[in-house]
Amino acid sequence: MEEKQTRLFTAAHDLFLAQGFKHTSIAEIAEQAGVAVGTFYNFYQSKFDIFIQVYNAENEHAKGSILATVDLDAAPADLVKTIIQQIFAQSAHNQILQEWFSNPQLNALIAKTNQNAVEDSLVYATLMQLIDRWQARGLLKSGISKQRIISLFNALTVVDLHQSEIQTDDYYQLLNDLIAGILAFILK
Repeated sequence: MEEKQTRLFTAAHDLFLAQGFKHTSIAEIAEQAGVAVGTFYNFYQSKFDIFIQVYNAENEHAKGSILATVDLDAAPADLVKTIIQQIFAQSAHNQILQEWFSNPQLNALIAKTNQNAVEDSLVYATLMQLIDRWQARGLLKSGISKQRIISLFNALTVVDLHQSEIQTDDYYQLLNDLIAGILAFILK
């Protein structure tokens, strides 16, 4: 990244974190970065464009910090539950990550923009490793392919992408129930 682009990105990150997407303007981002508003448009097409990039970086950072603190050799049900709990805990106090849960318009835009984000993400790569570990430890039911297991977990991503359409007061519990069902299906 160019130096001005880095300053814009950092300013956007700090402002989105402090005041959220809705209450942050391009003019504020440019001012905090010490550049003219016109310079913003040399690097980003819109506030949505820079937010998506900030969101992706923040999301991967949060996932990395979560995965660095968990025991990947823990019992699968406990491990997955811990990871999900930590995702929700980190998102609860982070206005950037909260936009995924609270802003249906941004949720849809993130999903549309990041069509390959699932496969490219740290969590997906970790899931691939976990499935291999579980298989090596003899924890998986026979006859269930790795691809089928991946498809089941990918279905959770589809649910998450459409969470604003799901009518529930406890999305976290719904997600835990679905994960428990998948684990009950794939584990011995």
